[in-house]
Amino acid sequence: MKVCIIGVGSELLLGQIANTNAQYISRVLNEAGHHVLEHIVVGDNPDRLRRVTERAIAQYDAVIYTGGLGPTKDDLTKQTVAEVMNKQLVMDKEALAFIESYFASQDKVMTPNNKQQALVIEGSDVLVNRVGMAPGMYIVYDNTHIVMLPGPPSEMKPMVDNEMMPFFTQSDQTIFSEVLRFCGIGESQAETELLDLIDAQTNPTIAPLAGKHEVTIRLTASGENKEICQQLIAPIKTEILSRIGAYYYGSDDIKPEEAVMNAQHETVAVYDAVTDGYLNVRLKQADQQNCIQGYMLHHPTYIDMNASNEDKVRTSALFVQSLFDTTQAVSLFSEDETVYIGFLDGQSFEMKSFKMATYRNLIRDRSQNYVLIEWLRWLEKQK
Repeated sequence: MKVCIIGVGSELLLGQIANTNAQYISRVLNEAGHHVLEHIVVGDNPDRLRRVTERAIAQYDAVIYTGGLGPTKDDLTKQTVAEVMNKQLVMDKEALAFIESYFASQDKVMTPNNKQQALVIEGSDVLVNRVGMAPGMYIVYDNTHIVMLPGPPSEMKPMVDNEMMPFFTQSDQTIFSEVLRFCGIGESQAETELLDLIDAQTNPTIAPLAGKHEVTIRLTASGENKEICQQLIAPIKTEILSRIGAYYYGSDDIKPEEAVMNAQHETVAVYDAVTDGYLNVRLKQADQQNCIQGYMLHHPTYIDMNASNEDKVRTSALFVQSLFDTTQAVSLFSEDETVYIGFLDGQSFEMKSFKMATYRNLIRDRSQNYVLIEWLRWLEKQK
């Protein structure tokens, strides 16, 4: 399905809260093989909401609303959508009974406007709210699937998972995704390398996504079962890795530091003149084999700063290797927007480098993943 998500609430436009609901719904729907093509945010204005609703219903297979189902005057989502569909609002007895029992259990007086939360559009399937009071709704109008969900994420998320998604899942089909993870390559470069595959995608679909200093590519297939989906994904994955596999470090939930430490079987020490120790935090959390025996931050008293970059990198690697009595060592230096990485295995030394701008802390933060992918490449060559 082609889907539009509409967030209703002036607080979204004022920047008082972030539209995390649309983010969550998009992820869930895309994992199920649907295509979210537009996010819209509308304030608490019935005229604007009506115009947006009419356009969305005419344009998309499904329209999903979040927010505007509460008891106050500015909660106008279901009223406005009902007017567009020329339908009435009716009282849902179960929702009303739940709201009344809630106030009774809290020993509070229920104000009349709370009954508004139990109103639903006639003919709709009521989506039970097991966390809050306002129920959701699902209805098909003019061949468009329309869903209304409450705005609070604590209510919206379980309703999406348990109440909405059964209407968006084909019972005779399995949806399966594999997320390929890359670092050391930008999103624009990755997309350029894969543009012909993206343009020709059918089943599986190919969805590039930029993360924090990394790129992920989600491959999603639909088929009779998981095994068939994996078979559909396999040749596309092979083709992608043949083009940008040098930047690939793993699939699904693995992190770059986990990929490195999974491949690191020798003891190793690190000399860090680049990341201020941030890299060490990541590595130690992933070091299940206790391979990292020492990690030293840079100080000019340890190294001859007048030496060449290669000599500084080699000397510092030898220094920490000897100090911590390890088999291998990794050393990081930077100068003139270039990061130098030295890899030492016994007496065998290799140095790599890459350009990295110094502004916005990129030299400290972004360089970490570039270092990790070079480290992983080096370890793979040691096999």
